[in-house]
Amino acid sequence: MPIDIFDPVTMAAVVRQLPETPRFLKDTFFSRDQLEPTVKVAFDVFKGMRRVAPYVSIRNKTPVAEKIGYRTNIVDTPLVAIKDVTDIEDVMKRLPGEVLMGSGMTPADRGLELMAQVLNDFNAQIARREEVMCAQALFDGVIHVTGPDIQDYDIDFGLTNKGTASVLWDAESSTANPIEDLQGWVNQCIQNGYRTPDICIMSQNAYDAFRDRMIALRYLDQWHMNVMEMAPQVHTDGVYWAGRLRQPNLDIYVYTNWYLDDWTDPDAPTEKQVIPTGKILIGSRNMRSTMFYGVLSYADRMTSSWVSPMVPRGADSWVEKDPDVRFLRMQSRPLPVPQEIDSWYAATVASTT
Repeated sequence: MPIDIFDPVTMAAVVRQLPETPRFLKDTFFSRDQLEPTVKVAFDVFKGMRRVAPYVSIRNKTPVAEKIGYRTNIVDTPLVAIKDVTDIEDVMKRLPGEVLMGSGMTPADRGLELMAQVLNDFNAQIARREEVMCAQALFDGVIHVTGPDIQDYDIDFGLTNKGTASVLWDAESSTANPIEDLQGWVNQCIQNGYRTPDICIMSQNAYDAFRDRMIALRYLDQWHMNVMEMAPQVHTDGVYWAGRLRQPNLDIYVYTNWYLDDWTDPDAPTEKQVIPTGKILIGSRNMRSTMFYGVLSYADRMTSSWVSPMVPRGADSWVEKDPDVRFLRMQSRPLPVPQEIDSWYAATVASTT
């Protein structure tokens, strides 16, 4: 019996084998995935207090400690979905890279190849959406959910550890001292978020300003070689490790990648940087954070019933007649949640234009 390439089991296997798209923020801070059985996610946000155990008398009762330190939020996981349409001509024509004559590929073979290509592209688009959500959660403390035919809403995590350097690093005749700024923000993370940062991620112009000020302050000359270890090397596409500061002890990464914003102004799509221009992020790779995935739901054409898989990605397909076309769709319900609020700091250190 021939295999139906659009069978739900076959499609699920193809989706599982898709290559990972580089997602630096997700891989660094939201590497733990958690699948949920509902579209709503309940998560705890931790913001404790440094209380000290009280002195007590042996003749009196021990006081009961007040239960504080976190709050529980319940939000809907945003639905992300993409759809493609394939008609008869698509599987009859030669694919890009296919031998011009006598390739031996049948329409069924092309259908399978097209499905793999489309699903791979869909996976990359959803991964890019996840990365944008991670950036919004970390730099703004708010994920903005907006799109056609949905009511816009914000998922607010209550971030307060964000601000602007008192003197921008790239200001004309700047007197800024980046190391002093970084140390101050590290101390705020330790005090407010109970984590000691070990990583600093910079936009390209923020790093350029950082490097120039380090040179101007002679931190990078032969007399101050112990201030920073510099041996730039590529980490992954769009990301390179620029070096390590000794104090504060931070790995410096420069993240230069873009995405197409076609929802803020649909008539004028613009490319934007994942790390906003002029911004840096100081954080701990050990902070508690999770990428939640809400349950998906769609109708199975073969069983005429609803299917509700708990997976990061779900794909389904269906056919419509006259004209004959096949639809292929991929869905996801991602929600990155930084649970230890104020354990990181988002700062503006250079010009944002």
